[in-house]
Amino acid sequence: MPADVKAIVEQKCYGCHNAESKNDKGKEKLDWDAFEASKKSKQMATKGKISEVLAEGEMPPEKFLAQKPEGKLTEAELATLVEWSAGKKKGEN
Repeated sequence: MPADVKAIVEQKCYGCHNAESKNDKGKEKLDWDAFEASKKSKQMATKGKISEVLAEGEMPPEKFLAQKPEGKLTEAELATLVEWSAGKKKGEN
């Protein structure tokens, strides 16, 4: 995963999407720890799902943002994640 993508994930996504998260739904849908450890083919499938969710504006969810508005992705962060998840970013893993 490129450094810029990793920084966004760690700052804005990882809190809900990791194996230790109290957010069961979040970690069930995407666990970044499992993603990092998974095979390339599984990562590609997961990235496709990430791209869809981001394109539909479903992440971060409105309910979360109501409580933590600082979790909102900036336009630049969103563009970086969409580009990476769609497989258009160099140095991707």
